Amino acid sequence: MTLVERVVCAITHGGMGATQKALAHGVPVRAVPFGRNQLEVARRVETAHAGTRPPAKRLRPDRLRAKMREAIGMAAGAQRVAAGYAAAGGASAAAAAIENRLLNHPAEQPPDPE
Repeated sequence: MTLVERVVCAITHGGMGATQKALAHGVPVRAVPFGRNQLEVARRVETAHAGTRPPAKRLRPDRLRAKMREAIGMAAGAQRVAAGYAAAGGASAAAAAIENRLLNHPAEQPPDPE
């Protein structure tokens, strides 16, 4: 059994990898985004009702604890996301779709300047 299969809430910076691993196992996420794509990933977690995302600038132990407890109560949302991942075929199906697209529809080449 992996660690993510044993937890009731994943606390993360909201990076795509950690967030997807947690949600794929139906584990709600407590995301604390600091920048880049983390802000968007955390927003999507919140929109899916699969976790919480309080602002990092206002992070304190009591707020972290409260938002973690709130996220734990969103297990149903995380399980819906996990079911969606499974129904779509998971990571292997995504990789196969990308390979198929690249192999069967190569990028258009610019015209040869003559």
